[in-house]
Amino acid sequence: MLLKASGQDLEANVNFIMNQNYKDFLKNFDLKLENYFNSHKKHIHCIIGCSSCCEKGDYPLSQIELEYVMQGYIKLDNDIKKMVQNNIKSFTRGEKCPFLIQNQCSIYPYRPIVCRVHGLAYLCNDNKVKVPYCVNFNKNYSDCYNNGEITINPVLENLDTPNVLKDFDYGEIRNLYDWIKIKTL
Repeated sequence: MLLKASGQDLEANVNFIMNQNYKDFLKNFDLKLENYFNSHKKHIHCIIGCSSCCEKGDYPLSQIELEYVMQGYIKLDNDIKKMVQNNIKSFTRGEKCPFLIQNQCSIYPYRPIVCRVHGLAYLCNDNKVKVPYCVNFNKNYSDCYNNGEITINPVLENLDTPNVLKDFDYGEIRNLYDWIKIKTL
């Protein structure tokens, strides 16, 4: 049986399948991250309400992540949406994430990869260890980090977004500021 569909219908079906594949991927990826965080829990001091990682940054995310973030935004309560919109109006590159509301991520289940992996020390392609920014504030890994060196084994997987999403057609990667600038023009 041959189904006739408009270009829009086909695009919607492809987007639905891609979105479902991404959700399934995130479910498995979050389980992997949970194991990584548990194996390093002695060195990780993240707590609810600490938002150091969200106060300054570029927040790189891919197009597929942006689409997922927007699904989270759409589901927010209208009052929270208004707060996010106000944050976006004053958002500048490298500053506080506009989705941070009262020191908590308003789109937490929909957050991008960079936010999911933040807090972990992991090995990058160039065999350098990436440590979380909060190490500078005596938080994550500060007990085993000194003068640019970490004295424990990091996660031995490159958790940078392009590597994590290598099996996806994830689109372009830009920082959040650039994506917002494009969407609001």
